[in-house]
Order: sequence, then C-alpha cells, then structure tokens
Amino acid sequence: MIVADDGSRDETQAVLADLVARTRLDLRVVRNPSNRGPGRARNLAWRSSAAPVIAFTDDDCLPDPGWLEAGLARLENTSVGIVQGRTLPDPSAALGHWAVTQRLEKFSDRYETCNIFYQRAVLEEVGGFDEEIIFFGEDAVPGWKARRLGITAEFAPDALVFHAVTHPGARYFLRWAMQHGNWATLVRRFPEMRREVLWGGVFVKRSHVGLISALVGLGVGIVWRPALLLCIPYVWHRRPRAFSRDAVLDQLLAGWFDVAVLVGLAAGSVRERTLVL
Repeated sequence: MIVADDGSRDETQAVLADLVARTRLDLRVVRNPSNRGPGRARNLAWRSSAAPVIAFTDDDCLPDPGWLEAGLARLENTSVGIVQGRTLPDPSAALGHWAVTQRLEKFSDRYETCNIFYQRAVLEEVGGFDEEIIFFGEDAVPGWKARRLGITAEFAPDALVFHAVTHPGARYFLRWAMQHGNWATLVRRFPEMRREVLWGGVFVKRSHVGLISALVGLGVGIVWRPALLLCIPYVWHRRPRAFSRDAVLDQLLAGWFDVAVLVGLAAGSVRERTLVL
C-alpha cells in the first residue's frame, strides 16, 4: 500500500511515520515537497509501485472490506482496462445543510479517483494523471485518453467505498462552484464529451437550461411581466419536497449553489473559448 502526501504542512508526516512503524501492512509513504495537486501526487504514488493493477481511493474515504477483491475481480477480464466502483456517503454521518460528500451509483464518465482501478499498462499508455489541472477534472483526463484508445471501462457496484460527510461552509462551496469552470478545459481537450456527456452538447446538467431561462425571465420581467413565466420550470425543479423549514432552506441553498456553478462555468467558457454551461 502506498500513501501519497501532497506537501502537507500539518502533522500528516508524523502520523504516517507512526502508522508505518505500527502496522503489519506493507505501507510506504511518498511525498511531494510542496503541494502540486492530486494529479502529481497520484502519479508519484503509482509510479513508485510495480503492481500490474493500481487501485485508487482518497483520504476522506473508507473502503468496504470487500472493495479490493470486488474491483480486482472485474479486472480479471483482460479486455477491461478501468473499473469504477460504487461510492456512497458515510452512513454514520448526518447530511444536513452545506454537506459535502460523494455518491456514485453508476458509471459517471468522470473517472473519479475516490474509487477507481486501472490496469497499470493503461496508466503508462496515457501518461498518468493530468498535472496541469490542479483540482477538479484532473482525474477525468486519463480516463478519456483511454476511452479514445478504445480501452473498456466497467462499473463494479460491489467495489464499495464510503465517502466522508463534511460541512466546510459557504467559502468552500463558492470555491468549488468556480472550479466547475474546468469542465470547459476538459471539453476543449476532449470535444467528444459534448455528445457523450453534456446535455444538448452544451449543458453540464439539464436543470441549467431551466436556471438560465429563469435568470432571463427575471431580467426581462423587470420591464415585461409575462417574461416571469420563464421562471416556472426551474422553480418547479427546486420546489421543496416537504413543507418544512429545513426542506425550504435546502432548496434555497441548492439554488444559490446552482447560480454560483453557472458563474464558474461561464468563467471557464470565456477562459477556454469553448461554451459549457
């Protein structure tokens, strides 16, 4: 087992050293001298190994006891180069407002490294993870490079990982929303994503069509009231599923985040000169 430390400045090094001394596992720690993003850290880790199969998870994830066995079983078929496992929120944690976690119950087309297995030969052929994208999308690049080469990917629901649930606050959500601009970077590099992933060849989510329509309706509605009707589809999409304070607040926060994501996508579209919303 290899743990990659991406230039941490806290007590991580001491904690890992203590773990290496105490565990019976064959545990090695590799470290970047400075924080250069998860792509570089993962590349350092898998290149430090001689294993024919590389399984990835993150430090905020807890694999189920059968995770590794289930993922490796899918890769026994030599025609399969990549296996994505199932990821669920930690069942012992409460979600609540501003919760951050991950839920992947089918193949996502984004090759998230919270739970993914690669044949080593595939990583070598595609050059590993992207090191130019610091975060958000860097793990999608090797998957899409492999896809272009005709390498097969499968989903393994039995390869289960539980993702931590955290509540980092509004500042984190704003930063995360802006990182969605990297969708434009990915689409510029892999134009085939427009037809295979994006809705209508432009939209990351179908609901963004309704959101843009609502924003146009609000703007035009100032001078022409009938335009406010354009808000109806998105308002219906974001209607509370129950008439309670928490349910209403959840939808208001989700609407705020949708707008922030749209701003991030627009900024990325301008930066990359390719439209993704």
